[in-house]
Amino acid sequence: MVIRRFPELRSVELKGKPHFADFNLVPDGWGGYFYPWIAALATAYPWLEEIRLKRMVISDESLEVIAKSFKNFKVLVLSSCEGFSTDGLSAIAADCRFLSCCCIPFSLFAPL
Repeated sequence: MVIRRFPELRSVELKGKPHFADFNLVPDGWGGYFYPWIAALATAYPWLEEIRLKRMVISDESLEVIAKSFKNFKVLVLSSCEGFSTDGLSAIAADCRFLSCCCIPFSLFAPL
């Protein structure tokens, strides 16, 4: 429905888990997964330039989809997100030639 309503979308902001997840009050596996979103966005909006996420679970695979799918990608903000590692971030850095902002405040990621 979103894809039909906004055919020229260039920027997306999604919020996953509720605010009290910041205080470990949400059980593991509760939700907030980004992969279903990026799978749909990658095919519908190849011109997407900006993704801002808050309190979502992001896999390295999701970051690799971003890196491979959006040729003019410019802004990635992952605020209070979890589930990714430096491998996913390196895919973004390697393939997103026009990246001007990669901000990851309060996010938990695994260094490799």
